[in-house]
Amino acid sequence: MKISRSFLLWWVQTVAICFASFFIYTFEWFDALYNSDQTKISFLIITIFIIASVTVGYLSYRNSKNFNKLSNYVWFSSETMVTLGLIGTVAGFLLMLSSAFDNLDVKNVENVQEVITDMSLGMSTALCTTLVGLVCSVLTKIQMVILENNQDV
Repeated sequence: MKISRSFLLWWVQTVAICFASFFIYTFEWFDALYNSDQTKISFLIITIFIIASVTVGYLSYRNSKNFNKLSNYVWFSSETMVTLGLIGTVAGFLLMLSSAFDNLDVKNVENVQEVITDMSLGMSTALCTTLVGLVCSVLTKIQMVILENNQDV
């Protein structure tokens, strides 16, 4: 069985992602992400990305009769990653603003510092989920464009 060009391109991207993931793990950015994202939506997005990437690899390895059906699911998952990132953004802002100003005493410096710390946790959740959703979505879309442009008919 001849290996298709789309599978080789998918493989190169997957190896590059694994290499980048190794460095992200080495620099403990996954730990920072885990601590920053209070909702843990980022890890749901990463899980969806892994499943979508494996599906693209399967589609590029085999010229399947289910190509259109599976590719539609991958495109949908790509949009779902962005949507989940935006949901995490809204959830982060809600966390940031929900109880930040309830017990605010501007004359008490320690109280103001505590409020700012609580607000930063919400903001970090918002920004982390947005970033993870966008990056994973773009990487999935790149895989799908490569697959569709190099599909053996």
